[in-house]
Amino acid sequence: MTEIARAEVVVVDTSVVVNFAKAGALRAFDDYLKAKAVVTADVFGELEDWARTHPAIARLIERAPWSQPVDLSPDLQQKVLDILGFVEGSEGRAAIQDVGEVTCVVLAQDLRDSGECRPVLLLDDIPHGKNLARPRRLDVVDTPGLIVEMVHAGAITEQLGGKVWRATFSDRAKWADYEARLSDSGVG
Repeated sequence: MTEIARAEVVVVDTSVVVNFAKAGALRAFDDYLKAKAVVTADVFGELEDWARTHPAIARLIERAPWSQPVDLSPDLQQKVLDILGFVEGSEGRAAIQDVGEVTCVVLAQDLRDSGECRPVLLLDDIPHGKNLARPRRLDVVDTPGLIVEMVHAGAITEQLGGKVWRATFSDRAKWADYEARLSDSGVG
């Protein structure tokens, strides 16, 4: 199991930040990632949009490393466009809606392939980002996995973890999965 705590670099997508912000747990999230967090310029732009309605996100993106988004090189930008263009004409168009997730995957692959570091992707629990990362053999942690990791490490309480879990899933049927996931991990 990939752990955020042991990662050198964590390439972070927008949705995870928003889930923690909605639950009032953004400070714990930021403390847990420390200076490992990296965001692409596209993700930073999405976070700026969210910051208009979530003051905690506004405060977060004012500080390093959040305030220092990574611009993709022209070659990597073309790779993103190629991925998005390939999907646009196919039935899978709905599967890739988030440019931020695509740029995260492309950046993580570039960081790893260049030998610069072994990054971990922190993505939402949406299949399309994971589907892009899987054939590229990238390490991925989703929001639920991070919640459980943080509870297990004592970075957030079980109660706060449950609050983030509920913010992550609008489908109330998935709320009950929190206790089972904690129990499977040896917590709770």
